[in-house]
Amino acid sequence: MTNPSKIKGSAYEAKIATLLSKEFNKEFRRVPLSGAIDYLKGDIWHPSDTAWFPYCIECKHYKDIEWNNLLTAKSSNLFSFWTQTLREAGVMDKRPLLIFRWNRSKDFVAYDDHILVDSHIHINSFGHSFKIALLSDWLVAVKAQTNL
Repeated sequence: MTNPSKIKGSAYEAKIATLLSKEFNKEFRRVPLSGAIDYLKGDIWHPSDTAWFPYCIECKHYKDIEWNNLLTAKSSNLFSFWTQTLREAGVMDKRPLLIFRWNRSKDFVAYDDHILVDSHIHINSFGHSFKIALLSDWLVAVKAQTNL
């Protein structure tokens, strides 16, 4: 029996891979075996030149993502998603990039680097520090500020 959550996650990863392929005019794919390969982590990668894209990408599409307790509780699925992204980016020696959404929301991105996005939120809570912006705004900024 197929797990509906896995199907939803796989479909979201495929959607983001297609979007990134169009945005950067380079092929992005889902990582084979969902990151189970020791040296290849994350959910999305650029297979023809793994060094070209400086980010390790994690994708999350959940029914709900807890925003209301980012400042008041140590536990939040956003914190756990970010922790996973940091861990996998460390294995890949890349910058962490978490792309996420919840049902009926737009796509968002969590990141922690030099990219300046006009409209963003900076989270600095319970030992976590990262920025959140709309994925569409981040894509405009990253293309304008880098050689990608």
